[in-house]
Amino acid sequence: MATEALSGADLKKQISKAKKKPLSFAFVPGKKPDQSVMMLHKKKNPAILGKEAKKEGESNKFAFGTIAIKGKLAELTCGRYYGQLAKQCKMFLRANKVSLNVVILDENGQEIESDIEDLPDDPEMDALAQGDDQDDDQDQADDQVEEQEEEEEEEQFDAAQLAQRLKAVQPAIVAAPAAVGDKLKKVMVIAVGQIKGGDLAKADQTISVLEAAVDKLGNAPAQPQEQEQQASNDGNDKPDTKALIARANALKQEIAGIQGPAREKLIAALTNAAQLIKSGDLGGADTMLGKIEAAVAKTAGTASQQNAASDALPPDAAKWFAAEAKLDPLVEKAMQAKKGDLDGINRAFNYARELAADGAYDRALAAAGKVAQLLKEAAAATTTTAASDAQEAIPDNVVPYVQSRLAWINTRKALLNEMTGLKAAIDTQTAAVEGLEDVPSKSGKLLQFLDDIDSDLEDTLEELVKTPDGDAREALKSQARKIIETYQGVLNTPFFMAVDDSGFATTNIRGSALDSLGKVSAALAS
Repeated sequence: MATEALSGADLKKQISKAKKKPLSFAFVPGKKPDQSVMMLHKKKNPAILGKEAKKEGESNKFAFGTIAIKGKLAELTCGRYYGQLAKQCKMFLRANKVSLNVVILDENGQEIESDIEDLPDDPEMDALAQGDDQDDDQDQADDQVEEQEEEEEEEQFDAAQLAQRLKAVQPAIVAAPAAVGDKLKKVMVIAVGQIKGGDLAKADQTISVLEAAVDKLGNAPAQPQEQEQQASNDGNDKPDTKALIARANALKQEIAGIQGPAREKLIAALTNAAQLIKSGDLGGADTMLGKIEAAVAKTAGTASQQNAASDALPPDAAKWFAAEAKLDPLVEKAMQAKKGDLDGINRAFNYARELAADGAYDRALAAAGKVAQLLKEAAAATTTTAASDAQEAIPDNVVPYVQSRLAWINTRKALLNEMTGLKAAIDTQTAAVEGLEDVPSKSGKLLQFLDDIDSDLEDTLEELVKTPDGDAREALKSQARKIIETYQGVLNTPFFMAVDDSGFATTNIRGSALDSLGKVSAALAS
C-alpha cells in the first residue's frame, strides 16, 4: 500500500480496507477540507507515517494512529491528536465523497471528541469492502507475504536512512569545541541506541536535534585557511618585503587581543617570521606568516563557534535525552512488576515526552522528576497493582467521576497541543517580518499560560474515586468545585479571552477547556 496522500476514489478504496482490520493513518488539516492530507498504510509505524504526512501538508497540526471502520463510523485511535480533529477529518472525507461519521479515541480507548449524524447508506463502500473480502479468500497467503516484505523493507530503509543522517553530522560534532562537542557526542550515543532498539521515531527526533545543533555551529564565521596558498593563487610574483612587514605588523595587533597560551605561541611564531624577513628569506617568511594568519583566524573562529554553540542545543536537551534513556527501562520494569501507581507513572512519563517533543526540555525534566518519584514508590510497594485494584474496585456510583476525570486529562493534552500549534504558527508567520525577528525566541512563554491549569483537578478526582461515600467524599467534591472555579477564573483572563482570535491559527483552547470543566461540574452534581 503506497504512502502518498490519498483522495477521491483511491481514498475510498483504501479506507474501505479498514472495515476488515485497522490501518495506520496520518492526517494533516488543510486551509480547505479538500486540501487536507490523509495517508493510510497496513503496517507502517503511525508516528513515521505522521512525519511523512506533515511534510506533505501545510499545517503545523497533525495526527496519527490507527483507523477502524465500523459500519458508518470511522474510529481513529490516536497516538497524537489535536482539537477539532473529528470535524476536520469528517469534512475531508465528505469532500472526497466518503460518507462516514468520525470518533476520536485516545490510546486507552477513551473518547476524546466525535462528529456523528444520521448518514445514508453507501453501497459503493460496501461493495469495495466485499471485494476486499473476496480478494483475501483468493490471495490471503500472498497478501501476508507482501505485507511482511513491505514492512521489512521500510524498517531497513528507515533505519539505514537514520544511520546515514547520523553519520553525516558526525564530522561536525567531532570538530566542534569541546564544551559543546561532548554534549553532542552523548546525544549521538543515545540516537545510536534508539536505532538499534528499533525506536526509529524517537531516533528521528534525536537526530533532528543534532542536525539543528550542527546547523547553528555551521553558522559561525568560517575559518579562512587560504593564506598559505595565496602566493600561488596570485601568480608567480615573489613576495614583497614591504607587504610582508605590513602583514607582520597587522598580525602583531591581532595577536595582542588574544588571551591564553595561544598568544605566547603566536608571538614566538611571529618573531621567527620577522627574522626570516630580515635574513632575506621572503618565501619562508611568506609561508610562516600564512600559517600565523590561519592560526589567528582559527582562534577567533573558535571563539565565535563557542558563542554559537552556547545555544546549539535547546536548553536542557542533552539532560532530557539522558534522563529519558535512564527512565525508559525502569518504567517498563514497573509495568511488568505491576506494582505502584502504574497509571500515574504512564501519565507522568508520557506528559514529559510530550513536553520534550515540543521543545520544553526544562519542563520535561521537571516532569521526569515526578516519574522518578513514582518509580521509587512503586519499587517499595508491597502488593501488586492488580491486587490493589481488586481491593479497591470502583463502585458504580463513581463511574461519572472516572469518565469526567479521563476526559479532563485528554482536554489538558489537547490544550497543550493546540497552544504548541499556535506557537509554531506565530513563529512561522513572523520569522521573515522585519522588526519581529525575536518573536520566535519569546513565543515559548505562550505555554506558560497553561501552567495554572495544572493536574490538581485530576488528582482530586482520583482521590474522590477512592474515597467511600460520606463526609470525606463530599469534602473532596467541594475541593474539586473550588479548583474548577479557579480554572474558570484563569480562562476568563484577557489572554484566554483573546487567544482563539489570534489570527495566526484556528484554535478552540478556551472553549474546549470550559466545556470539559462543565462536564466535570455536572458529574460532581450527580
